[in-house]
Amino acid sequence: MQQILSLLIFFSMFFSCSSTKSNTDTTTNNKSNNSEMKYCVGRGGGFTGDFEEYMLLENGKVYKRDFVYERDVFYKELSALDTEYFLNKIDELSLYGEDINKPGNMSYYLEIRQGNNTINKIIWGAHSYYPPKELEAFQKEFFEKLKQQD
Repeated sequence: MQQILSLLIFFSMFFSCSSTKSNTDTTTNNKSNNSEMKYCVGRGGGFTGDFEEYMLLENGKVYKRDFVYERDVFYKELSALDTEYFLNKIDELSLYGEDINKPGNMSYYLEIRQGNNTINKIIWGAHSYYPPKELEAFQKEFFEKLKQQD
């Protein structure tokens, strides 16, 4: 009887100590591939100082930035056609080399990252600065498409 009880205790401890399976699709991992390109779009500031940011990966996955917990949370996945459209548009507008740093009370931005390193960040919102119309239109279209729930 004592052996059976010992075995039950042993197995219950063994199975209770097993590792939990983590879902890597829910949040991005800080140890992610450093060559992975990330295309971020966001807006915010104003009275509350809140920002809203979405990030598109080259594989079409979209993450929403959780600024409270400093993490990116999986939001949705774009179709291959939409992903290709936005990546081509980024190349077409030469966002890798565009140099705009005019933040304002309410700011709008596009950021290109490779891994955890920023390659370029374009930000505007100052009352005395008017960004190129095609850049402003792209930021709005990109933001709305990534924000939209399917």
